[in-house]
Amino acid sequence: AVPAAPSILRRSRARRGGKRVRFAQVTVYYFARRQGFTCVPSAGGSSLGMAPRHHRARRYSLSQFAHLRQVSHRQHLRQHLRREKLRARRRELTQNGTVPSAEAAGLTLADVSDDDLDVGQVEVGDYFYLQPLPTKRRRALLRASGVRRIDAEERQELRALRLSREQCGCLCRLTCEPRTCACSQAGIQCQ
Repeated sequence: AVPAAPSILRRSRARRGGKRVRFAQVTVYYFARRQGFTCVPSAGGSSLGMAPRHHRARRYSLSQFAHLRQVSHRQHLRQHLRREKLRARRRELTQNGTVPSAEAAGLTLADVSDDDLDVGQVEVGDYFYLQPLPTKRRRALLRASGVRRIDAEERQELRALRLSREQCGCLCRLTCEPRTCACSQAGIQCQ
C-alpha cells in the first residue's frame, strides 16, 4: 500500500496557526481641512477635503484610542441631539410650522442644556456613523480651518456630476437597439 500524501490544507493551517499579527499601537495623522474637489456631497457645494500633508501625528495604545474614540463619538452624539432639540423647539414656537416667531428665531444651541438631552438613552456604538453636513455647516468648517476663499464654481460642477450620475444605463426595454442605445454607443454591454 502506498501512503497517502499529506494534505496541502493541513500544512497551511499548521503554519498559519503559530503566526499572528498583533497590533499594540494606533498612529493617528491629523490633516488641515481644505476644499475638497474630490468628493460629491449629496446637496450643495463646498465639499470637504484635507491638506496633502499631515501637520501632526499621535500614537496611542489600543485602549487609549478606544477610549478617545468613545469620548469623541459621545461628543458628536451630544451635538447632534442638541441640534435636533433646537429644531424641535423652533418648530413648537412657530404657528403650524409655517410662520416663524421672533422667539424661535432667537434660539441658539446654547439654549439647549445637557439636562434636555437623552444621551443615556442612546447607545453610542449603535448610533454613531458619519452624518451628511448641510452646505452652511461645511462652509463654516472650511472658514474655521482658515480657508479664505471658497471656490464658488464647485457648486455648478457638483450639481452637474449629481445630474450625470442620475442618468446611468440606457432606455432599452426588452431588446437592445444599438443605434439609440447609450450603452452600445459607449462601447459597453447594454444595461
